[in-house]
Amino acid sequence: MDSMHDADVWSLVVNRNGKPYGVVTERDMLRRCFRLDLDPSVLTIGEIMSYPLITIEQDLAVGAALNLLMTDGIRRLFVVDKKGALIGRVTQTQCLKGTLELIMGMQQVFEQR
Repeated sequence: MDSMHDADVWSLVVNRNGKPYGVVTERDMLRRCFRLDLDPSVLTIGEIMSYPLITIEQDLAVGAALNLLMTDGIRRLFVVDKKGALIGRVTQTQCLKGTLELIMGMQQVFEQR
């Protein structure tokens, strides 16, 4: 966990058979290790990770991604290409910021009319 913190990395994707399968986050580690008083030196990534990894395709609308995040109560979605290969991730904050920027842009257009 110190390595993740030092590198400013808050989540790691776990692959299975070459495809994204699960995710380990700092929150997962804290919850499963420290709150349950488990020794992190003997736990495996498989015991800590959240799975299955929730993925979306890159052409999904931001509003649909935000709806999925809010409905399912998750913090991040992982973006895959048509072959299922991981190409990125999007967070609640990014979706909310993008939606807010869109709304503010639309407001400016309407105010100019």
